[in-house]
Amino acid sequence: MGLLNDRVCLVTGAGQGLGRAVSLEMAREGAKVVLLERNAATAASVEDEIRTAGGHAYHYALDVTDYDRYGEIVADVIAKLGRVDVLVNNAAINPPTRTILNDTLEDWRRTIAINLEAVYMGSKLVAPQMVKQEGGRIIHIASIQGFASSGDTGPYNAAKGGIIAYTKSMAVELGPYNILVNAVAPGFMATPMSIVNGVDEAETPDFLEWYVRRRKIPLGRTGYPEDVSGSVVFLASDYCRYMTGQLLVVDGGLMSTF
Repeated sequence: MGLLNDRVCLVTGAGQGLGRAVSLEMAREGAKVVLLERNAATAASVEDEIRTAGGHAYHYALDVTDYDRYGEIVADVIAKLGRVDVLVNNAAINPPTRTILNDTLEDWRRTIAINLEAVYMGSKLVAPQMVKQEGGRIIHIASIQGFASSGDTGPYNAAKGGIIAYTKSMAVELGPYNILVNAVAPGFMATPMSIVNGVDEAETPDFLEWYVRRRKIPLGRTGYPEDVSGSVVFLASDYCRYMTGQLLVVDGGLMSTF
């Protein structure tokens, strides 16, 4: 449909899962997609996939907590492509399940650094260019675990809750510059992050019985990255013109049940 024709869109964690799906869909809508990913091989693979389909993509190897490198990449993108229209803060980790009784400060700091602090820094790096060009979109990938907990992923929950709160703050701060800031909160999704110790949590007997057969998820299935990527494209497009500081929950109805 060309919803994002010629827009320069940066996506973190673009080599797999939701980041890959968002990147592919943005490219199909005409965007020039900048793929930021710690794993250079997977980023290059997504770039090839987009280019083979006739789209435009450029990959950079990046650990989002390497802020010097991050700044160099943003400067290079601006020099080569002239602008930054959209930033999708998607990169995240979810370490093995632990509680406050047995986790470590190192676990906490690493999770917060990637899932929350890098959201701040990535946004800080692109915001001056968006101000200069009189507009832009910043889209954070949060989670339903930002406002509901499984009880064993505290640092992840804290980071995602922080993203939800910070989305509102950024929307107020950047609204005068026509920079729209919104977030998407996926529910259960089948991605590499859902595989823990070699087991896909979305395929376990307990998950299938409670969430699927008993319809704790009203749509009766886990989600897939492609179920979420369209919401991100909407937030990046001109169909989203008067919406900022908001959270779109894409969870198959999970948070509507009790």
